[in-house]
Amino acid sequence: MARVLQLNNAANWEQVYNNSFTAVKLTDDRYAPIPEVVLPVLFETHVIAAYIDTDVPEGREWDYAGKLYQRYQLGLTIGGVPEADNIAVRAMQLNRIKLVVFPKLTPNYAVAFKFPKWFRTASLTVWQYTGPDYDSVESSLERIENLLNQDSS
Repeated sequence: MARVLQLNNAANWEQVYNNSFTAVKLTDDRYAPIPEVVLPVLFETHVIAAYIDTDVPEGREWDYAGKLYQRYQLGLTIGGVPEADNIAVRAMQLNRIKLVVFPKLTPNYAVAFKFPKWFRTASLTVWQYTGPDYDSVESSLERIENLLNQDSS
């Protein structure tokens, strides 16, 4: 079963999040890490793209930009608080758009980002795929059913 997506069409993407973050300066040489960012969006599409940028200090070469977590509700509660769990974790690369195709285990989910503790600033942009998303086997079966329905009319 092959999944068919039209990823190369810009009209099939919708930007859902764009924000910048700054670490809090504690002393002249110490910073509190940028806290984990949970997007205020529930995704229904299981294909997203994300981009992370930061100011890299002169003389340094950074590639790692943190982790992306797919989160969903378990439907369980402990101490009156609903629990969430991570379905998938993806490593992010700096200054590269990361395509993420999640498994279709739940109808919707949330996404969180954890930046490296040494980042002083971070910019995050996230898009969701809104184009056609179908399995070629399902598509073939639908075409056969449509042909059969046309013949019986």
